[in-house]
Amino acid sequence: LASLPNGARFYRADLHIHAFGSSHDVKDALMTPDNIVKAAISEGLHVIALTDHNDISNVQATIKAADSKGILAIPGVELSTPQGHLLCYLPRFEALQTFFAKIKVVDHGKANSRCQNAMLESLTLLESLGGFGVMAHVDGTGGFEKENPGNSPHKVDVLCHKALLGIEVVDAQSPVTYSDGDSDADRAHVGGERIKRLSLGAKQFLARALNSDAHTLGRVGKNAKGLAKITRVKMNKPSFDALRIAFEDSDARVRMEDTIPTAIPYVVGV
Repeated sequence: LASLPNGARFYRADLHIHAFGSSHDVKDALMTPDNIVKAAISEGLHVIALTDHNDISNVQATIKAADSKGILAIPGVELSTPQGHLLCYLPRFEALQTFFAKIKVVDHGKANSRCQNAMLESLTLLESLGGFGVMAHVDGTGGFEKENPGNSPHKVDVLCHKALLGIEVVDAQSPVTYSDGDSDADRAHVGGERIKRLSLGAKQFLARALNSDAHTLGRVGKNAKGLAKITRVKMNKPSFDALRIAFEDSDARVRMEDTIPTAIPYVVGV
């Protein structure tokens, strides 16, 4: 029974990592693609994404290093849009290149580099290239909720965009969920509106993820508290398509490790 395939399982994922030389605020010279991959393996990660601020120059090298070690690296970038930071993921590096070429970044490589494309526009471009977005540290500095308080029509349009599949929180206990369990009535309403507009299932809310946002090698695979508890994603086998499907069905397939019991009983076979 133990040798038989038993379908999908949860894989550890860190989808928000920065590298030296391509993120202006990374001072750790050890944050190279090769070292990031080595650190990911030592932390038991199966899926990673290098998402530098408005820059993709180290992504291809990270993908190559990950491929050689048998783990999956998703092509990505973190855009500093006027409405907040957006993590963008695409199926192939060539698609990421096409996406980035159509994005207008000013003061590239500087501390004040920024994307001049609106978040809604960026999501539409992502959708056209088969990608999807996750709002970065939505409840923290530079996050969407901090930059866009209230319940404006434009904010609702962004949260109801088809290409937006998740929100990254700084703390697993964050009250920001955009679901029927959200403590804020406006945010809860948006969650219901998203389901209505996109004809989703009753519990198909935006996925909630916890990543490292690592700027130093020792933080890869660890959350903001320095604990090795980030996110697990249920897939048959790690791939971009499987990751996307998991985020679309997050109620069953995306788990923040802070919320997982230390032991879970399961049936081995019958």
